Amino acid sequence: MKVSDAIPFPEYQDVSSKVGSANAAKVQGQSNEILTEDAADFSTDQQKVQDLKAQLANLPDVRQEKVDQLRNAIQSGTYDVSPGKIADAMVRDLGGVEGSSE
Repeated sequence: MKVSDAIPFPEYQDVSSKVGSANAAKVQGQSNEILTEDAADFSTDQQKVQDLKAQLANLPDVRQEKVDQLRNAIQSGTYDVSPGKIADAMVRDLGGVEGSSE
């Protein structure tokens, strides 16, 4: 049995008709590479984003009732936080494990 020469693949013969004449020279020089264009498609639920923005806009920047409570406690001398609670909060904020330092 005799094997004939390689059969040409018609989809790769005319490069210029596939990619346009401006890119044909580039593609012909890279015969073993397949050129593709990178693309990214981001989709979001626009209505949900808009609803969250509206909710955020309605929140106050300062929780005034908390500020007033702390101010009153400091002024009256009743504000007392143990060093252990402060240390625990600092460790927790830094991502550590909360312990009992009291």
